[in-house]
Amino acid sequence: MFSPRLRNNATLNPGSDKWLVMQTFISPIGFNTTSVTRSLLDYGIDSEDTVQLIRPSTETDDNRAAEAVEDVTQLLQEIEPTISVSVESVAHDDFAEAVMTFSNLLTTASGDVVVSLSGGARDILLPLTVATMAHDEIVTTTLGYSDIDGKVRDLELPSLTETPSKGAEMTLQAVAAANPPLTLPALAGELEPVKSTVTRHVNALEEIGYLTSWTENRTKHISLTLSGQLYLNTS
Repeated sequence: MFSPRLRNNATLNPGSDKWLVMQTFISPIGFNTTSVTRSLLDYGIDSEDTVQLIRPSTETDDNRAAEAVEDVTQLLQEIEPTISVSVESVAHDDFAEAVMTFSNLLTTASGDVVVSLSGGARDILLPLTVATMAHDEIVTTTLGYSDIDGKVRDLELPSLTETPSKGAEMTLQAVAAANPPLTLPALAGELEPVKSTVTRHVNALEEIGYLTSWTENRTKHISLTLSGQLYLNTS
């Protein structure tokens, strides 16, 4: 269901052959806690993990807000008593300040960073989304809880911070024009450069998140990502 990136901070669990990976979950929380708890439980949470709940610094109902935080804290600690739960208050009336607050939260978070873009005040959710997109290289997984069907999904957020070389951009345009997915040999046949150059361009575009690839029957297949589509649409 989820496709987290490779986790690079694993430690071996003493006395077993299982690897433990510390995670920091960052999630807005409103008065309804379902979007928080479902996201955490569906994705999976362990004893060494940290949960940072985000609330606006100005509350419309302090009692309900405190109850929501307490409900989530109690549930998580019933599951794993050593889970760390904290609350971060973020200014709702200064968009730039809120974005930078979230930027700092993301860059200082420990372990794999999992962001839930669900629930809470819109004043908080939007700057969190912007900061998450800006720190694509830090965030391991982005989750979204659906108010319609109650499912938690892994969200692919676009990253538009990279500009490919002219040759790589031509390769990206060729992939789009060929109605992907297509194979690497077929792509090489569409372009004038030699196959090794096309392969280099494809690798570079994968590295910045504009293409994705997989191997099937020993043949490499290529497709545009959302980031790649948006880049072409705005370049």
